[in-house]
Amino acid sequence: MDAIKRIYRNSLYSFKGLYGFLQPKIYVLVKVVNPVLQVLFFSLIAKHAYNGQDITPYIIGNAFVLCSMNAFFGAGCVMIGERGSGTLKNIIASPSSKFIIFTSKGLFHIIDGGITVAIGIITGIIFLNVRIPINVLPMFICVVLVSMFTACAMGLLIGSIGLITRDINLLLNVASMSFMALSGVNFPVDTLPHGLQYLSNILPLTHCIKAAQILIIDGSFAGVGSLVLKEAIIGVFYCLLAYTVFKVMERIAKMKATIDIY
Repeated sequence: MDAIKRIYRNSLYSFKGLYGFLQPKIYVLVKVVNPVLQVLFFSLIAKHAYNGQDITPYIIGNAFVLCSMNAFFGAGCVMIGERGSGTLKNIIASPSSKFIIFTSKGLFHIIDGGITVAIGIITGIIFLNVRIPINVLPMFICVVLVSMFTACAMGLLIGSIGLITRDINLLLNVASMSFMALSGVNFPVDTLPHGLQYLSNILPLTHCIKAAQILIIDGSFAGVGSLVLKEAIIGVFYCLLAYTVFKVMERIAKMKATIDIY
C-alpha cells in the first residue's frame, strides 16, 4: 500500500509541476480550447475533402490524437524536466529503480489524456452530430485508457533519450506528427503504401482508433476485444523497450557526463 501511495504522490507532484505554474485562463486555453479547435479544424477539413461522407471516423481519430500533448510533451519530457530542475543527477544516483520513478510519473498523463480525448468526443457530439450508443460506453472508456497507456509508453521511450541530449523536441514533434499521418486519424490505414501500413500497425493508437470507430459507428463489439488486446501488447512492448533504452542511455550518460547538460 505504501508503494502505491508513493507512486501516486510521485505522479501527482510531477503533473502539478508541469501545469501548476499556468494561470487558470492559460490552462483552459491549452487543455480545453485548443483540443476543441483542433478537432473542429481537422473534422471540417475532412467534411470538405470527403464531400457528403460520414466524417465520424475522422472526428474519433482526431479526438484520440489529442493525447499526443500528454504522451510526448508530458511523459516524454520527464527527464528533461528533472534536469531543468536540477534533480536528475540525484535520481540517477539514488538506489531506487529509476525506471519505476519515471514510469510512475505517467499515471496522471494517462488520466489527463483520457479527459482530453473525452473533450474531443464531446466536441464532436455538440457540433458535429456524433452519437455514442450507451451500451458501448464502458468498453469505449476501456479503449481510451489502453490507448493512453500505449501512447505514454512510447513517450517514455523517446524521453529516455533525454539522458544524453539537451533537447528532444525534434523527436517528440516527429513522433506526434507520425500519429497524425499513420494511425488512421484523417484517412484509412489501408490507403497507405504497404510498408507504411506495417509501420502503422505497430504504432500506438492505430488499433484503438479502429476499435473506437467500430464501437461508435457500428454500435458493435465485433473484433473490438482483439484490437484492444493488440494495443495493450504494443503498450507493454514499448514499456519494455523504454526500459532497455533507458538503461543503455543511463550508462552512456554516466560515461559521457551528459546528465547535467543544460
